[in-house]
This record gives sequence, C-alpha cells and structure tokens, in this order.
Amino acid sequence: MFSKNGWFVYVGMSSMNEVCSKCGLKFELEPGFWLGALWTSYPIVVILELPFLIYAANSADSNLATVFSLMVLVFILFYPVMIRVGRSIWISIWVKRENRIS
Repeated sequence: MFSKNGWFVYVGMSSMNEVCSKCGLKFELEPGFWLGALWTSYPIVVILELPFLIYAANSADSNLATVFSLMVLVFILFYPVMIRVGRSIWISIWVKRENRIS
C-alpha cells in the first residue's frame, strides 16, 4: 500500500502506490478520500497520550512541562505509525475484500 516499507518512515511517510500490486485496487478512490483516515488515527493518538494525561492528573508531584514534553516526543516518534495504521483501517472500512480484483 505504501511506497516505502517500515513503520517508522519519516521521509515520505504518507507516499502511497497508485494501485495495489497484488489485486489492482486503485488506492485514491476519490479526491479527499484519505481525509477520513484522520478519524481512524484519532483513537490511536488518544491511546498513546492518555497515560501521560492520567499521570499528570493523578500525580501531585508531576511537572507539567516534562509531561507535555514527553507527550510531544511520543507523538512525533509515533506519527508515521499513526498515519499508516489510520489509512490502513480507513481503506479496510470502505473497501471490502469482495470488491477487489483478484
């Protein structure tokens, strides 16, 4: 699906192939199709950042600047994963296996 392999690809992280090499599916189904993938990557962001928020809310000795810095660092590190997993989930919602060309 993606033109570069791997989870932690920072250069060209969202560059995709035009069509699937196995089934011939065109990945750009319509203009703006991948904007919907933001909805599927949002829960991933929540899962990654929620432990930091819970820690900051429940710890009296937490330094908010440190917690916020760690949240930003984790977000930057996992951004390519969030993009790729979000897009994979989004296309699997809209394209059923029966519709693909074998």
